Amino acid sequence: MLKDRRFLPACLIMTLFVTLLSCNGTGNSNSNPDPVLPETLYVDVIGTLPHDTSAFTQGFEIHDGILWESTGHYGYSTLRKLDPSNGSIIETYPLPDTLFGEGITIVNEKIYQLTWQSGLVLEWDIENPVMTISDTIETEGWGICSVSSSTVVTSNGSSTLSFRDITSFNTLRTINVNIDGGTIGLLNELEYAVGYIYANRYYSDYIYRIDPETGNVTALIDASSLLSGYNRINAGALNGIAWDPEREAFLLTGKNWPTVFIVTF
Repeated sequence: MLKDRRFLPACLIMTLFVTLLSCNGTGNSNSNPDPVLPETLYVDVIGTLPHDTSAFTQGFEIHDGILWESTGHYGYSTLRKLDPSNGSIIETYPLPDTLFGEGITIVNEKIYQLTWQSGLVLEWDIENPVMTISDTIETEGWGICSVSSSTVVTSNGSSTLSFRDITSFNTLRTINVNIDGGTIGLLNELEYAVGYIYANRYYSDYIYRIDPETGNVTALIDASSLLSGYNRINAGALNGIAWDPEREAFLLTGKNWPTVFIVTF
């Protein structure tokens, strides 16, 4: 599947159709015996920052007062260092043209960046961002977040989240994300905050708050109000979630969006 999110290929339309059926209770691949009906939350915008509309955002992360962003597309993928106070770009680190940048997370002062179809996990030293290859994974790389100093969670566009050992990227366990027993596919960008995994869904304006033990979606967060009709014309999908502990708020953006929104739920 070409990961250009300005259109839906036929295979993706079929995936969406099957996923919608599963959400309506016709399929359940999660063994969790206690499904939970989620609450619905809405975004409350408390501030905004400008965002580079050329950035095909794939990952978003705040660490020690710096906002890091991963961007995608072959020949245009980067790791970017941003100022979270005004959105300005401090530094840009390009990826080789053969790699398609995906999600990022920061663990033990290292930035880990997934790539889409190569299986490569890239590693950058946070003080001296020079790219090295950390490891490989057996699936496509979409989103990644760290849940501890030794464990990260990755998504691959399905309903499955994989918990991995940071030293080897071997899979420790998996969960199937579900709403009231029906699985949710197309999971993409991930963020871990205050005991929950937050995920956006490909081509959706919703963010899902997920119990990392059971895979239950405990809250649906409606972010459809963020972009006006005019600003949506050239914008792609919502695909940037960063928890800012200093603000006690989330920073949200998307592919080619003109704005980063500082929000609470």
